[in-house]
Amino acid sequence: MKIRVFLACVITLAAMTATPAAQPLRSAKLSGKVSDASGGVITSARVQIISLQDRKSQEVVTGEDGTYSVTLTTGMYSIRTEATGFEPFVLEKVEVKARHLNVVDVVLTVEAPQERVTVTARAPSLEGEAETKTNNHQEVLEIREVRESAARDVGEALGKLDGVWKIRKGGIANDIVVRGFQQDNINVIIDGARIYGACPNNMDPPAFHVDFSEIEHVKVTKGVFDIRHEGSLGGVVDIVNKGPAPGFRATPVVSAGSFGFLNLSGTASYARERFHALVGHSYRTSDPYTDGRGKSFIDYANYRPAARDKSAFDVGTSWFNFGYATRESQKLELRYSRQRGDLVLYPYLAMDGIYDNADRLNAVYRIENISSVVERVRMQGYFTTVKHWMTDEYRTSSPTPTSFSMATFADTKALGTRIDAELRNLLVGFEGYRRNWNAVNTMYPTAMAMHQPMIPDVESWVGGLYGQYRRLVADRLMLTAGGRLDAARMKARSGSLNPDLYWAYKGTRITEQENFDPSGNVWLSYSLPLHLEIFAGVGRSVRFPDPQERFIALKRKGSDWIGNPDLNPTRNTEVDLGFQYRDHRFMLRPTLYYSDLSNFITVHNQAKVNPVAGIMNTGARSYQNVDAKIYGGELAYSVGILPSLLLNGGVSYTRGTKETSLATGIRDADLAEMPPLRARTALRYGDSCFFGEVEHILAGSQKWIDSDLKEDPTAGYGVVSLKAGLHTKKVKLAGGIDNLFNRFYYEHFSFQRDPFRLGTKVPEPGRSIYFTIAFGIFD
Repeated sequence: MKIRVFLACVITLAAMTATPAAQPLRSAKLSGKVSDASGGVITSARVQIISLQDRKSQEVVTGEDGTYSVTLTTGMYSIRTEATGFEPFVLEKVEVKARHLNVVDVVLTVEAPQERVTVTARAPSLEGEAETKTNNHQEVLEIREVRESAARDVGEALGKLDGVWKIRKGGIANDIVVRGFQQDNINVIIDGARIYGACPNNMDPPAFHVDFSEIEHVKVTKGVFDIRHEGSLGGVVDIVNKGPAPGFRATPVVSAGSFGFLNLSGTASYARERFHALVGHSYRTSDPYTDGRGKSFIDYANYRPAARDKSAFDVGTSWFNFGYATRESQKLELRYSRQRGDLVLYPYLAMDGIYDNADRLNAVYRIENISSVVERVRMQGYFTTVKHWMTDEYRTSSPTPTSFSMATFADTKALGTRIDAELRNLLVGFEGYRRNWNAVNTMYPTAMAMHQPMIPDVESWVGGLYGQYRRLVADRLMLTAGGRLDAARMKARSGSLNPDLYWAYKGTRITEQENFDPSGNVWLSYSLPLHLEIFAGVGRSVRFPDPQERFIALKRKGSDWIGNPDLNPTRNTEVDLGFQYRDHRFMLRPTLYYSDLSNFITVHNQAKVNPVAGIMNTGARSYQNVDAKIYGGELAYSVGILPSLLLNGGVSYTRGTKETSLATGIRDADLAEMPPLRARTALRYGDSCFFGEVEHILAGSQKWIDSDLKEDPTAGYGVVSLKAGLHTKKVKLAGGIDNLFNRFYYEHFSFQRDPFRLGTKVPEPGRSIYFTIAFGIFD
């Protein structure tokens, strides 16, 4: 009852916040073109517009024709323009007038080698708004950097960022790990909307359900410093999709590479001042890859010979984006995406994905210049759903090649809303969503099928209020402080659920839980003379247990798989500290972090505590709260050796420990699935039309393992890769060779959260060649 009252109150308050209260301010449009000294247009240039009245800023990116356009309130502005390979250019005191043609064209000159770093640190902002200020706990991966790589999905592409790793289960659908946090300990958001994988074995993580051709960039916020999304315990991966550029645009893209990889995609868009439309489609497929020893990944698992004729994955995605400005300062945008995944092979697991279909529907309404108090309101509603079917029909565990001995059908839905209001230096908002997860497992221990409500139709309701204050409190001191208050309710609703499973192992039969928790953070950055900035942050974030951790219920041969209905929310109290030095040829940014985790949720081996008729096993895989710590550091650097030659790289380290408890079977003090020490160094040459890069990644061995969960140590490795490319006004070509010396190696992750894991380690691909060519067609 308390939760319902709380949700009703926050919805009412959010609606009141969003109500316009005064006469709109006058607005005007600013546009222009960015070009080089020869007259050639510069695409993807960043144009930052800073108000000289209140120092608030916006950023836009030039399109294929080098143009930009932005709607502002009238007044005086400073305009800063940056582009990769060019010297930044600043115009001071530019007046923007209403009912006036405000045009500012910019010509950039070649210089500043450090601007060629394509992965940069930026400040967080609202979805749909651009980053404008350096912030040392967030990194941005631009889609052009992805297109220069051999990555097959977002999880694999993000692995190049310091402190970010992937968990490989096959040829695609890689999980994301941020500073040792993964799965429900981080949020993965697509255009502000939540989407959840349906598979209890995590075959289909959220980032799997978006295509590269949809994406503009991916923002990774590390630590507890996001307040807009409930459950951001260790970080947020925010995937921001493309919007259309002015006029007509069409961009066909062809990517191909070793192991039969092929990705055909294309987008087309049309945009005018008040209307835009964008459509796109992509198809990705590949054969199973081979490792550095020439062995196919299906040879590491129990596949039947017929599986050799199958693709590793076949995935098709279609999407559209429609927008209409109902008034000069108001705009409605509607996005829809449909992904159809056919057979996807997962040698890590005991089953394969026969199909995985996902739908994302997202609507956003923006109102600008509402009053002298409320500057901007953003209202969003979304619906996402995933349907997933997996079996062992391609494995030797199935009785025949055309049947299966075990299967799971799972589906999940999320219906959510968000309201943001920007009040000068203050952002306030409400987030609410409803999630349903249901999974039915089928086994054939005999000729009779046994159906079990593996995820027993669990319904979750979450609502929260948040606010963030940001201002320059002294001449060189920037303060950002935020907080949120969340309430959650979760209930297992399946009529086929047998609560005796919980009683046998956890001593409870409850099927419903409620939680109520605050969180907040403070971030300070201080600019010193001589290009030096120091920064520090402290905060606490909370995440509620997910439906699987609380209510999964599956009887199996040998060991059952049981949730823990009495799990408490996990709280992360974190401190970050570092500095950044940057001049026109050199950048250095070391960062240290320390997370104290109260009630961290870990997998453990649970002994039976109560005898129950029909439950024959004496133990189960389950979940337990335990106090833990995760700490480490990162170091990023870049050195401009010559005007066209840049050395850049980074080092990252993470360590995780937990308290032991003989009563709960937790004997090993090491946290599972912690990444080892890793270093990355790249030497890059680039000019206005050509680039080339050699990269070396060196990872240390990992001996800090959780023996309770049968983790294995992993040896260190070193890998060298090459890439190069050409780009003109209408054509972009990139290609390269990954794992140049065909090294055989494993990355360290055992995916112990999955009781259906075979115990198979999947090595990384051997030498692979790839290329991407993109064409630009525009009016």
